[in-house]
Amino acid sequence: MKHLVLLGGGPAHLRVLHDLATSPMPGTRVTLVAPHGRHVSPAMVAGWISGRHATAECCVALAPLAVRAGVTLVESDALAVDAGRRQISLANGHAVAYDALSIDVPAAPDRDRIAGARENALFHRPFDHFLRLWGALVALASEQALSVVVVGAEAPAIELALAVHLRLGKRARVALVTGHGAPVPHAPAVFQHRVRQLLKRGGVTLFEDRCDALFGNQMLLGQGLRLACDAPLVALDAGPPRWAPDSGLQLGQKGFILVGDTLQSASHPEVFASGEIAVRADGWRPPAGLQLRGEEPLSLNLRRFLAGGELVKRRRRSGRLHLIDLGEGRAVASVGGLSVTGRWVGWLKERADRERLAALRAPGAPLEAAEPEEPFLPTGHPADELEAQARPE
Repeated sequence: MKHLVLLGGGPAHLRVLHDLATSPMPGTRVTLVAPHGRHVSPAMVAGWISGRHATAECCVALAPLAVRAGVTLVESDALAVDAGRRQISLANGHAVAYDALSIDVPAAPDRDRIAGARENALFHRPFDHFLRLWGALVALASEQALSVVVVGAEAPAIELALAVHLRLGKRARVALVTGHGAPVPHAPAVFQHRVRQLLKRGGVTLFEDRCDALFGNQMLLGQGLRLACDAPLVALDAGPPRWAPDSGLQLGQKGFILVGDTLQSASHPEVFASGEIAVRADGWRPPAGLQLRGEEPLSLNLRRFLAGGELVKRRRRSGRLHLIDLGEGRAVASVGGLSVTGRWVGWLKERADRERLAALRAPGAPLEAAEPEEPFLPTGHPADELEAQARPE
């Protein structure tokens, strides 16, 4: 019997589970390996921070899907992938061998990119961990005024800064440090200008500078300016998983797994990769959060590969959608040189987000209960205490 391993609980794998529930793969046993028992929707995190969504509304429980699909669920992080031996080493001490492997894990933050960030900052990824820490930060803001600085230039960082200001209000001063450049750096200049205006209107102070270091209760910027910073939130572009460089898989730009049009690894055809950690030879990567409606032929190709059939190609979509949650039910969207802002944009985004997540849940499965929150320690606390918070991505 062949063994298919699904590494990661990303949206592409949730669709594979739905497919397996209706049409099992003959002669194949399937194992799902994921560090957490739920998938968190990145598109709904800002709404959750500002209080529009309950925790359970932003998540998909993996266990009901696995049971329905007849898949074994292993809750553990992957420490290493050995593509040559076709084996995965897990944090729980076990090793899993495979005949075919599909990888759909979230991109991982580089905790050492900013000096002092590993010891002092709260990273927005992994989202599951961020959700558990956020409530304690809100409680801390109720006890003292905070200077909150978000580091990042892309939509998640902008959404985070605006949502934090909405949630904490006068209890916190919120700033955004983009990393030495304009917000949304890959967007048209006219959209960048609009985002600057929206940040100002949303009460967020913008610094188009890089963050060089975090120490005590201060943030050192590239031009020498020091910002008061009680709670640094890092939402920089994330990178490949830590095990990728030693996996034996051929890597593409920025160390992501290089795949072809069929989503197969360029070096190991029995390995498939999808979502945030996959890149094609031309450098194109699927926009995170937009591949939730079955756009990728992953499930079909896994089935055909194991059966010896012909694989299908994933079509590349032209144009890039920039969509930012502004809070209070409003959003801004941009495609090409056109952009629109308003409550109706926010309504459409929220409706689409809810529908996509609902489609990924097991039919009839209740929303899961929120997990207990963990204490958040502001800057200046011992590194070993904060390191205990920074569980493996």
